[in-house]
Amino acid sequence: MATKAELAQRLYRRFKGVPNFEYIDAEELVEDSLKEHGFKPSDVVPSDKETLILLYAQYNGAWQIALSVAHYFKFADGEEQVDKSMVADNYRKLAKDLQDDYESEKGKLFGNNFRIMKRIDRPLTMPARRRN
Repeated sequence: MATKAELAQRLYRRFKGVPNFEYIDAEELVEDSLKEHGFKPSDVVPSDKETLILLYAQYNGAWQIALSVAHYFKFADGEEQVDKSMVADNYRKLAKDLQDDYESEKGKLFGNNFRIMKRIDRPLTMPARRRN
């Protein structure tokens, strides 16, 4: 069983290498996650829900970071090069992986999680029908 402060501390340790990520950011993410899952910020989270709460907070945090670094650029001047254009893409991939983990954990706790696999042999959009 964990409190909001304990969960925020765990989340902060996981994101400690991210520039400009403060403890208050971790608290806000955990609070949003608690509210999303029907808990009050003052509630104690049962042990079986801790992973679910943290995964939700992590993937939301990764999406927020991806949005905040989306303006990064690529620059080349002679022999010097700076390429930060892939940072946002990497955070988006991380957020998607965390979201998949969250959905999997949610499925374990709340029952089956129905999904339809994407078909490689079919286009993503349906072609327009012809009218006769």
